[in-house]
Amino acid sequence: MGLAPSEMTLSEKPLHRISGPNAGGFSEPSDGGNDLMDQETESSHVFQAPAAYVILFYLLLLAWTVGTVPLVYLKFRQGGFLGDWLYAVMIGFFYLYTWFWSLGLFYRIAMDGEGRIVLRSLRRNLEVTAKQVRTIEGSRFPAGFGFIKMKLSRESGYLFCHGKNRELEEILLGIRKMNPLVRTIRI
Repeated sequence: MGLAPSEMTLSEKPLHRISGPNAGGFSEPSDGGNDLMDQETESSHVFQAPAAYVILFYLLLLAWTVGTVPLVYLKFRQGGFLGDWLYAVMIGFFYLYTWFWSLGLFYRIAMDGEGRIVLRSLRRNLEVTAKQVRTIEGSRFPAGFGFIKMKLSRESGYLFCHGKNRELEEILLGIRKMNPLVRTIRI
């Protein structure tokens, strides 16, 4: 009914652990070289926000959460919200949505010579083409500190940025070359 142990064959390729939020375990390595994030060639450009910058952002968010949740809880316990659980549910939803959205902020972008763009966040990886980018908005803060907003056909993505960076400028220039209709604001 089944295969005998001597009849079972395994792939001769070594299995590699897939890391990340969407990972399901182990996988065989790809032969096609599609993974823009892990390999950098002459025609690809990769920008990654400094780890200290990203860690500082999430530490501030954690401090805000830890600092305000007890205050909201005490206010609720003292009858500040008139004991209505609807307020507690709304405030809890606010905290969860804030964290969900924040974990989707992109800290790394890669673009190859064909115009494929891969954005990486703690929550997911997003693969798009340069033609799908409709608008690029630079940071509102001086010297490019903050986030770059990229409007796509169905959503917007925010990329950590920390000022002028040659690799990031080359990626943005590459997007403009591949998609001359892209609108740029504060770039």
